[in-house]
Amino acid sequence: MHDNILYQIQARWNDAAATWDIKALARIYTDDAIFFGLLPRLFVGRPQVEEYFGSYEGILDCVRLNLVEQHIRSLGDHIFIAQGFGDIANRRVDGSIVHSRVRSSFVIKQDDGEWRIAMHHFSRADQ
Repeated sequence: MHDNILYQIQARWNDAAATWDIKALARIYTDDAIFFGLLPRLFVGRPQVEEYFGSYEGILDCVRLNLVEQHIRSLGDHIFIAQGFGDIANRRVDGSIVHSRVRSSFVIKQDDGEWRIAMHHFSRADQ
């Protein structure tokens, strides 16, 4: 069940990232989300998650995330953790595409009847 939820979240994330819709991306996260992306700063709360995605405006116009080798563990009735890797394709505004692999960790919880990301951590897999 949790693997289906994770891949539904991935699909929502990719739909929003296809047009780099930072508000739609941020809505996938809880109001109090803890977010460690690929920038050297911790972002806390949905407004800061939106700020993180907004920092790439004018640089990226589309991103595609493919979660692979995910290991999922239940933490309770309405919360679980997923950890593995993410293959990312970043299309820059100049049309170039940059591929990378990241280590990924997510805590996913049910929030007002919808599954959202409560904790997001990416780190480069090649470091």
